Amino acid sequence: MPDEGHTVPLSTVLARRDLDLTALVAAGDPGIGWAVVSELADPAAYLRGGELLLTAGVNLPGTGPGLRAYVDSLVGAGVSAVGFGVTPVHDTVPAGLVDQCRLRGLPLVEVPRPTPFAAVSQAVGAELEELRLRDLRRLGEAHQALALAVTDDAPVDRVLRVLAEALGGWAVLARPSASVPPGAHRTPGAPPEAEPELDELLDRLTRPRGPRSAKALLGGDEVFLHTVGSPPREHGVAVVGRPDPLGVTDRAVLRTATALLEVLARTFQRSAPSAQGRLLTGLLLEGGLPEGAGPLLAELTGAREGGSGAHRVLHAAPVGRGPSTAPAALPLDTRLLEAGSERLRAVLADGGETVHRSQLDRLRVHGWIGALSGPVPPERLAEADRRARALLARARAVGGPLLEEGDPLDALLGPAAEDLARRVLGPLAGTDETARALRRTLRVWLTRHGNWDRAATDLGAHRNSVRYRIGRIERDLGVDLADAEQRMRLWFALTRLPGE
Repeated sequence: MPDEGHTVPLSTVLARRDLDLTALVAAGDPGIGWAVVSELADPAAYLRGGELLLTAGVNLPGTGPGLRAYVDSLVGAGVSAVGFGVTPVHDTVPAGLVDQCRLRGLPLVEVPRPTPFAAVSQAVGAELEELRLRDLRRLGEAHQALALAVTDDAPVDRVLRVLAEALGGWAVLARPSASVPPGAHRTPGAPPEAEPELDELLDRLTRPRGPRSAKALLGGDEVFLHTVGSPPREHGVAVVGRPDPLGVTDRAVLRTATALLEVLARTFQRSAPSAQGRLLTGLLLEGGLPEGAGPLLAELTGAREGGSGAHRVLHAAPVGRGPSTAPAALPLDTRLLEAGSERLRAVLADGGETVHRSQLDRLRVHGWIGALSGPVPPERLAEADRRARALLARARAVGGPLLEEGDPLDALLGPAAEDLARRVLGPLAGTDETARALRRTLRVWLTRHGNWDRAATDLGAHRNSVRYRIGRIERDLGVDLADAEQRMRLWFALTRLPGE
């Protein structure tokens, strides 16, 4: 089944006046992950679940037992709804199909003759894309609120309040360690820790070899628990609850808040954050560095005395499925490193191109493929971070580490490069969420040389969503991306737009 965050309610599709759909069997409001057309007698083997299955009934069984088996197979495959197109095969939706869908609780929709199946598929794709863009805006707003939360007199409690508001529920930091600043550490509506079900889960999560996360039902709420930190440095357990399950965006907000709570617990004193805490938090949320951070940054990255004062940003990911060295054991000589199971990033003191090429080769031996930005002053680290992230996508595509190099075209064009980039990108050069999302899709698609599946994997989207976005880019810019020269122009523009 598709994730709830990647589906659109059937009612939203039915409400579109341009489709003129009619619900013949109403059975809840299931989420639609995509619309697919199939005239197979048994399409279940080719479905993933969550689809709006569109059919004109070309091979629809004509008997009661056959219809029952057909509907049973669709329900077993997890199909969300059936859209039946009337004429030219059937003038009306067969009564037997209506009866079987009603018996099995499978929503059935009539698609009128003037509405092509392609229009239904495009409408579902457009609604999914709009939902994704709304989620991106919500995620950005939540991250901004979390960034501001660290300036509060009680930052931990402020983070919990922002988290609860963003998820529409309640939040608790249960069993905080002594390193956590004092406070209530719970929002209104949160149950007491003494609840037996909650208390038992907290016992399991705080054991040295216990799980790191858990989920439970408590008083009508779905409750999600995640440790803040990992053995032997847990700083408590973040607990959130609300009536509905968490979607993709909700889980991303929770991950950011949990990571921020860990940073706060590690670096904040009893009253106010330390300089190191402000620095690490700024890096974590890409909010920029405080003034005067240069000396502290040099200390944390082991910069040599008399060095250039510049720094580089590293992004790296494990190579394939083979063994890889733990991030903390990698030869990086920096304390500014954050890592997950699939990716790490770090800030390194600039040591010169030769040193860093050797460093990238050593990372490859340790099972990591890396991409390293060019040297920048402290105030441009956020920009270097974005470039290194984009460079990692290219490194993974070519199968080898990459070090950002100066471009002779930039030296030739100078300040005119940015103006040219904006003219080429047109509406894609905007600062709104839609423009940024389309630029990211185009960059990944070009990096993957137009491979839909690999681009979709990198973006965490359905391949048809990528096709929809690329088609929209072609229409908005009036270009044909099958033309190599057009692709070259757009890549040039994308790589010279500030902040990309």
